[in-house]
Amino acid sequence: MKRLTFSTQINAPKERVWTTLWSDAGYRAWTNVFHESSYATSDWQEGSKILFLTEDGSGMTSRIARMIPDQYMSFEHLGEVKEGKEDFEAAQTRGWAGAKENYTLTEKDGGVLLEVDLDADDAFEGYFSNKFPQALAKVKELAEVQTITPFLWFDNQAEAAARLYASVFPNSKIQQVIRNGDAVLTVSFSLSGQQFTAMNGGPQFKLTPAISLFAVCETEAETDAVWKALSEGGEVLMPLDKYPWSEKYGFLNDRYGLSWQIYLGKLADVRQRFSPSFLFTGARQGRAEEAIHFYTSLFSNSSIRSILKNGAGESDPEGTVKHAEFYLNGQQFMAMDSAAPHAFQFNEAFSFVIHCDTQEKIDYYWNALTADGGEESQCGWLKDKFGVSWQVVPPVLMELLGSPDAVKSQRAMQAMMQMKKLDIAALKAAFEGAE
Repeated sequence: MKRLTFSTQINAPKERVWTTLWSDAGYRAWTNVFHESSYATSDWQEGSKILFLTEDGSGMTSRIARMIPDQYMSFEHLGEVKEGKEDFEAAQTRGWAGAKENYTLTEKDGGVLLEVDLDADDAFEGYFSNKFPQALAKVKELAEVQTITPFLWFDNQAEAAARLYASVFPNSKIQQVIRNGDAVLTVSFSLSGQQFTAMNGGPQFKLTPAISLFAVCETEAETDAVWKALSEGGEVLMPLDKYPWSEKYGFLNDRYGLSWQIYLGKLADVRQRFSPSFLFTGARQGRAEEAIHFYTSLFSNSSIRSILKNGAGESDPEGTVKHAEFYLNGQQFMAMDSAAPHAFQFNEAFSFVIHCDTQEKIDYYWNALTADGGEESQCGWLKDKFGVSWQVVPPVLMELLGSPDAVKSQRAMQAMMQMKKLDIAALKAAFEGAE
């Protein structure tokens, strides 16, 4: 047996890399390099059995020898699976029973170094040396692309808000400010490695608690500091206190109107530093589960982590969603229903940008999200059938609008203003001044 080692540097939070590796959708996507129908079945607990299989029921039977969430995973391979039956004798005879396959995630250079080391016999050395670099390249591709970006609407406060948030959370920074003359149009920023965009859109729409950011803090001191910074000049919706689901939790609107749920817990349990959280109220109360299934069917690398429902005799109707966590393109979201008499609904102030590098992808998401009661709007904006706002946008748009050539960027802006669904070819043509 030989020890083989492979590695790749990934520019993404370790929680997203971990989810890409071991969520069902993520695992299927990157192990497709080895076999197009590859999948794993396990309860994903340390010491548990795990089967690595293909659609014909063949593969390997192993156990999870060691697991430290977001840091380390070790598999011990024990035998083969043939036509759905486990065979341990062949592995013993060939001398590879007990072979290890380890995955280590280490924070490095603002991202994550993913290292894989595994035992391999001579027959598979060439195969693994060829395939594993391809597989890790796929993990890198899936984890680095944040294809859904929260987009926040402010009334001339976008830059101030972004700078406040970047000052509160570690590993955060302002990335790009796009201006029209002296006026700030949009601000792109990252918080602990996650991407956000803020826009100065005017007074038309106001942020509400219909969509909030669930933020995880791992120490009491951090929780207190974040709460103090964000609550100053804001509005407390639920005081920072002990609740059944957390030793310390609070819900607030900050001074710029953005809603936050501040939670003392472990990132290893919650999986992501910031998770957009949907609150289905009023006429949409009771539709959270429907929305979760719709969104996870629409986006790739998506799965449902958990749906906790209200039981008989609870304050909300039985069977509605008390709390749910799900992944879209490897990014975590949360949702819940509320029958309380809230005076707010989803609106354009908190939307989600879907980054589409081809017209085919734009057409796919636009058509799916506007179907069954969704609504088209202007400039790539739409509302889905639940009232949630989305923007279906090609990344090249920001390049065109942010061009130092003011004449060209203005032509692209004018073309965009005339569109509902965005047309990449027409935007580029307008930028270049083509008829």
